[in-house]
Amino acid sequence: MELNHIGITNKSEDHALKFYRDFLGLEKTREILLPPELSKQLFSLSREIKVLVFEKPGIKIEVFISDFKHAYPNFTHFGMMIESFSDIAEKARRFGAELIKGKHKDKTVYFLKDFSGNLIEIKQKSQ
Repeated sequence: MELNHIGITNKSEDHALKFYRDFLGLEKTREILLPPELSKQLFSLSREIKVLVFEKPGIKIEVFISDFKHAYPNFTHFGMMIESFSDIAEKARRFGAELIKGKHKDKTVYFLKDFSGNLIEIKQKSQ
């Protein structure tokens, strides 16, 4: 078994493009309009939903454009391996993306928060 894709919700198409394409560097490969009847069957929401698909080798993210609100606290996240913490921290500062740092004893954990509040855990590849 292998992971095929991740589906997340984003408040706006502009925010999704800015974060997933411009900030993370994923390519927008498709745009889908999910018809209301299929949306109702799958997600119990009877309205058309726009879905943007972003990809890089080994990564595929379906971003559903909706005003859905996450419950608090929100533990839902996915993880990505990155080349450099310093590069991503600088880029997050330039883009206005929130970088979250958690530390306990000798372990440090980093998360990015996209512009709709989705959490992405980031780990640096071994050098």
